[in-house]
This record gives sequence, C-alpha cells and structure tokens, in this order.
Amino acid sequence: MELAPSPDLVAQRLVAPERPAAAPSEREQAFADLARLATAVLGAPIALIALVDDGPPLLCASAGLDRDDASAYLSFCTFAIQRGEACELADLDVEPQLADHPLVAFGSPLGDGSRVRSLAAAPLCDRDGRTLGVLCVLDDVPRRLGEEQRRGLLALARQAAQRIELDRRERELAEQRAALARARAEALTSARAKDVFLANMGHELRTPLNAILGCAELLREEATAAGLGQLLPDIQTVDRSGRHLVAVIEDILDLARLEAGVPQLRREPVAVAPLAEEMEAAVRPQLRGRPLRWRLALEPGLGDISTDATKLRQILLNLLSNAIKFTAGGEVELAVRLVREGDREFVAFRVADTGIGIAADKLSLLFRDFSQVHDRRHNFGGTGLGLAISRRFARLLGGDIVVDSELGRGSRFTLLLPRA
Repeated sequence: MELAPSPDLVAQRLVAPERPAAAPSEREQAFADLARLATAVLGAPIALIALVDDGPPLLCASAGLDRDDASAYLSFCTFAIQRGEACELADLDVEPQLADHPLVAFGSPLGDGSRVRSLAAAPLCDRDGRTLGVLCVLDDVPRRLGEEQRRGLLALARQAAQRIELDRRERELAEQRAALARARAEALTSARAKDVFLANMGHELRTPLNAILGCAELLREEATAAGLGQLLPDIQTVDRSGRHLVAVIEDILDLARLEAGVPQLRREPVAVAPLAEEMEAAVRPQLRGRPLRWRLALEPGLGDISTDATKLRQILLNLLSNAIKFTAGGEVELAVRLVREGDREFVAFRVADTGIGIAADKLSLLFRDFSQVHDRRHNFGGTGLGLAISRRFARLLGGDIVVDSELGRGSRFTLLLPRA
C-alpha cells in the first residue's frame, strides 16, 4: 500500500532564512528545475541530483532543502551511486547500511523530529552505460513508488543525463572552436611570414640575377666583337643558368600566389588568332638550331575570347616550351579551334609534339606540384611546377587542361577555355 508523504520535511524550507545568492547559470537552473519536478511527480518532499566527475559525488541541485542543509543529505546520493542501478528502499529503518545514518536514526538537524524513512534513486548514465551521477528522492515516511512514479523517476534521470551529455558536447565544441581559432591565427601569421619571405626572396634573387644576365649579354657582344668565339659557350652557359633560376623563382612565386588566393583575373576580349601567332614569335628562340618543324593551325572564324590575356599567354608558353624541350626532332604544333559542349562554346588550344611522350602510369603525376615524370638522368631540368601552375590558371579561367600521350610517340596537351 502506498503511504502519503508527510509535510514535516517540506516545512524545513520555511525555517531557514533565505540568503542572497548569485543568479544560477542556465545549467544550474536546468538541474534545479528537474529536482523540483521530481518532487512534484513522485510526491516526495526532497529531491537531490549529484554528479560524479572522476572523484566523489558532488551535489548539483536539490529541492525541498535549504542550500546549507542539502550537503548533509549527499551521503544518500553516494550510497545510491555505489549501488550502480536504480533502487527503491521503502523503509530505511530496516536497511543495515542506512539504519544508523544520523538523518535516519535521529532526524533533521533542525530538530523538527522529521527523519528520512524511504529512498528511491535512478542513476544518470551516458550512452556507453557509464554512471554520470544520480537522481535521488527522499521521504519522511515509509513508502513505495507506484508504477507511474517509477517510470517518471527513470524519465527524469534520462533527462538529467542528456543535459550532462549536452553540456559535455558544448564544452567540446567550444574547445574545438577555440583550437580552430588558434590554428587559424597561427596559419594567418605563417601565411603572412611566407608572403614576406617570398616577396623578399623574389626581390633579393631576381635583382642580382638580372644583373648577371645583363653582364652575360655584354660579354657575349664583346667576345663576338673581339673575335673570341671560344668564350661564347661558357657565356651561354651562364646565360642559360641565370634564365633557368629566374624561371624557377617565378614558378615558386606563382604557386605561392595561387595557394594564397592572391591572383586577380583581368578579363578582357582577346583576339584568338593574333595571340596564337604571337606564340610563334615567343618560342622561335627555343626552336633556333634544333631539327624541329613548327606548325600553326588556326580554324577560320576564331574571333575573340573573354579571358585574362597574361595568364593565357603564360599557359601556352609553358605548354609549348615543354613540347620543344621534350622533342629532340620532329614537329611541334599549336592548333586552335572552336568546340561546343551543350550550349557552351569553348576555344581549344592543342599543343602537340612528336617527342618522347609519357608513360600511361605517369600521367596521373603530371599536374602535381614539384612532380617529375621523366627520368632525372636525362637532365631535362625544370621545377615540376609548370604544368601544375598552368592547370590551376586554366581552372581559374573557367577551363581545364587535358592530356593524351604515348611513350615514344609524343604528347598532346589541350587547353579548353570558355569563349565567354
């Protein structure tokens, strides 16, 4: 038979005077509301919520008790946590572990004669079954909970456990946000330092290299005028090495600008045919003295393309320079035509050669930064950045570069750019 709760313990709240306290946090208020709800749902005058955090239980919230008196009841929560499961003790006078408890044997420290006579508790568990704390309700009369009250106790315990889990996730998210903010600040600092370093490197290296190239040009002219032709190969070696270093520096600076998102596009109408013809003049010095045929094939009616002319020239020069470098003899061709894909029109710039070609298993490495697909013993040189940068530029312009190659028979690189 269920016994009605006595009002004796409820009266304790009216005896002790209220003391001013700081406003509770959202978390404290949530647990306090759950404790009060437990007293209402279970018809018990006292409810306690205690939490475990790698140590002894700590009182988190209570209902039906003065703040200073509530700590005296914490041992009931400790007892319930040690049980490790939901429990219901209808008469503490006959419980060996609790019969001698001062609040059971002698009653309230307020001297009002009320004693703790019954206890019901449910553990607060996370998804892995680990105990986070306990919800404990106390009464001053022997009693058993009804079935609805037992379900209510377990439901309130689940809500308290979910609140703890929510708080834990919020703390973890806050820590992650703080860590991300620190990482972003460090990355920005690092990026600024890298930008400063690259800018200084570009200036400090290009200035003396330009001076070296200028001196090499003067030495070439003077050696030619003085009839000292035997010095020209050495002078040409200095000139080639200097120009190679300038190209390396420019590639690294371009890559850094791309990674930093710095490149700005300056789109404008560009006449396709004149630009393609301009490429022939640009690569003519590389063709000089080599058994290579140059072929330019332009489809009629190419018209204009809306793009960044500087970056388009840079892509085509890179593709043509590679074609010439890897073709000992035969032909290098630049073919330009219009293609349609659905309702969009593209300009296709195809650079074809009859050079050494690329093995099929190496094609996937072509556009990786600092990647070399040819045997280094052949000493072709280069940084392995040209194609990677060219593809990034192509994609910035809304297009792409595709490649088709056969080892020993040559390669065909096609730059596709939207016309508008």
